[in-house]
Amino acid sequence: MKKYISKLTTLLSLVVIAPLTSCSSDDDNGTISPNIDITLTEVGHGGTPAHAHAGEDLHLEAEIIAKAKIASVAIEIHSEDNNEAPEITATYNDYNGLINATFHKHIDIPATQPAGMYHLHLTVTDMDGNTKTAETEIEILPADSEGEISIALTEIGHGSIGSSHAHAGEEMHIEGTITSVHAIATVSIEIHHETNASAPEIEAEFTNYAGQTNVNFHEHIAIPASQPTGPYHFHITVTDDEGHTHTAEYELEIE
Repeated sequence: MKKYISKLTTLLSLVVIAPLTSCSSDDDNGTISPNIDITLTEVGHGGTPAHAHAGEDLHLEAEIIAKAKIASVAIEIHSEDNNEAPEITATYNDYNGLINATFHKHIDIPATQPAGMYHLHLTVTDMDGNTKTAETEIEILPADSEGEISIALTEIGHGSIGSSHAHAGEEMHIEGTITSVHAIATVSIEIHHETNASAPEIEAEFTNYAGQTNVNFHEHIAIPASQPTGPYHFHITVTDDEGHTHTAEYELEIE
C-alpha cells in the first residue's frame, strides 16, 4: 500500500510540474538566451507596421548586447501568407568578436518581391552557441515607378568612381546628379567600415535640396583624424516628399 501511495504521489507531482516546464521559451522559435539582448531601433521607413518598397534597400538597425562574443548575425524575411514569395536571407560575420554592437545594414529587396505582410527575424549567435532572435512585422509595398529617384555620383573624395579614396583628417568632396519625379525632401550620407564594426559611422543629412527635382549635389564631409583606415561602404539615400527613398552604394577606401 505504501508503495502504491508513493507511486501515485510521484505521478501527481509530474502532472503538476509538466505544464510549468513544457514551455521553456517565450518566443516562437525557442531561441531565447538571457545572455543576448537585441533591440530593433530602425526598420525600413518605420510606421505600424514598418514598411519598405520592393526594388529598394531596407534600412535595418539594432542594438546588440551579448555576454559572450558575437559569432554571427542572420536576417530572414518571409511572407506571412504567401508560400510562393521567396525568402530574403543574409548572414553577416563582420560583428564577430564584439560584445556590444550597433547592427546597421541596408538589405536589398528585389523589385520582383511580392507585396504583402512579412515577418522579419534578426538572429544573433554568440561564440558559446547561444542564440537570440528579435522579430517584427514588416509590410513590403509594390515597386513604385511614380516615385522613381536616380542618383549618379561622379566624385567621392579622390580617384574615380569604383576606386575612390579619402584621407582621415581631411574633407571629402562629393559631387553628382540627383533626379526625382517628386520633389526631394532630404539627402543623407552614411559611411561604414566593411569589416570593422567598431569603427564609428560617418553620417550627414542635407535639407538644402528640398523642393527640387533635378540637382547637382555638391558637398564636403569631414573625415575625423581618428577614423580607422580601411575599406568602407558609402551610402547616399534620397527621400522625396512622398516618402519614397532610393539608396545608391559605392566603395570607398579611407587612408
